[in-house]
Amino acid sequence: MNPERLEQQLNDLKKQIASTGLAIPGSIQTAYLRCGKKNCRCQQDEKLRHGPYFLWYRRVDGKTATQSIAEGDVHLFRTWIDNRGKLEALVRKIVSLGADYAAVFKTTPGKSINSTTSMRGK
Repeated sequence: MNPERLEQQLNDLKKQIASTGLAIPGSIQTAYLRCGKKNCRCQQDEKLRHGPYFLWYRRVDGKTATQSIAEGDVHLFRTWIDNRGKLEALVRKIVSLGADYAAVFKTTPGKSINSTTSMRGK
């Protein structure tokens, strides 16, 4: 593959990353819970448990962290979680593209590559 085509693919991927938006780790779980009251209906019948409650789970410093979120925010949190997956896929594509570029890259002896914005460092 030629370097110009690879450069165009990199620019396309960077545009996609820039337009992705906020990204967060984790997952959302829906829970129906029992309360601590002995005579509450939730103690007798699983169908009568309290909820739904929406919980955001993620890893923080190697431990599972849980945060309750409002039902109205569930869609927003799921969008942010989906964005993380999209960003990770885009980064994998950039890494693969970098390997492809390195395989075809030609440089003159003594010339260094110094680039953060393009492949050729123009």
